[in-house]
Amino acid sequence: MGKKKRKRIIKKIVKLVFCLILIASLVVAALYLIDIMNDIRGGGDSTEEINITIEKGDTASVLAQSLKDAGIIKYKEVFRLMARFASLDTRLQIGTFTVSKNMSYDEIFEVFKTTQNYRQTVRITFIEGKSVSEILDLLIENGIGNRDRFEQVIKGWDFGYDYLPAAGIENRLEGFLYPDTYEFYLDESEESVIKRFLDNFNRKITSAEVFKKLEESGRDFYEVMIMASIIEEESQVDAEKATIASVFYNRLKIRMKLQSDATVNYLLAVEDRRGSSTAESLSIDSPYNTYMYYGLPPTPVSNPTVGSILAAINPEQTTYYYFCSKNDGTGAHVFAETLEEHEKNVATYLRK
Repeated sequence: MGKKKRKRIIKKIVKLVFCLILIASLVVAALYLIDIMNDIRGGGDSTEEINITIEKGDTASVLAQSLKDAGIIKYKEVFRLMARFASLDTRLQIGTFTVSKNMSYDEIFEVFKTTQNYRQTVRITFIEGKSVSEILDLLIENGIGNRDRFEQVIKGWDFGYDYLPAAGIENRLEGFLYPDTYEFYLDESEESVIKRFLDNFNRKITSAEVFKKLEESGRDFYEVMIMASIIEEESQVDAEKATIASVFYNRLKIRMKLQSDATVNYLLAVEDRRGSSTAESLSIDSPYNTYMYYGLPPTPVSNPTVGSILAAINPEQTTYYYFCSKNDGTGAHVFAETLEEHEKNVATYLRK
């Protein structure tokens, strides 16, 4: 085959490849544009409704991200650009809005241009280590919800997180209502209130890569949550959490009772709600009484922070089996390897 003929063949192949690439690119671009147009027009099969909250200072860009996260739209930059032409940034209203997944962009714009009725809010701070019952007490004291309804929701509602205990289990959400500061509407539903706690919990553990670290450690998630709840109650100094965790894990390894005041205090609170006296509760036969029973209690006994969860996943490696408060107002503890050493510490720090 001559060189000229070979060159002609090569040129034809190059042109063919170029044409195929061009056609493929045009097809992809066309499909992309069709998908964008379908997103703009809305009208999908799903009529699921989602609540989106707009706060003071939020822009159309913030709204676009919220809508994308909620699965209402797919193309936030397209939405943001169209919102600018619709003057949504200057007409965006504050409040909670309901949109459905089959809405068009224009329909969404109209929703968020509509002035919402003012809803009174209350801001509540829940400190770490509180139980679910104590959290409900604080909510109700601030005019949020009904206890019976809260308990129904906690016991049986599907919140969409597969790591939560199954519906119907006793003390189901103990450990999962994340301690933080929240702002609630006074007329907010019990389902929405509890979901806020759980969504915050999920954000915190996701940010801290809890499940990745859990997999590396080989520990069970729910047992970690139980241990974290005990650590939260027993520690007042963040730097000691991993050390306190080591004490309890060391006890578990040699089948030594945890003897944790945190679990007994939880039991006492339960018995107090039932009308039992403290004296009766101290001797009650319960798996939460870790002075009587070996191993972990059946559920968490408080709602811990991420710091306590991480300490429960990766405890410090020590040979400590005991600790007691330094009783100096700092919340710090002194640790011991033997009972004899511990008794000396108790005599030094707690009986002075």
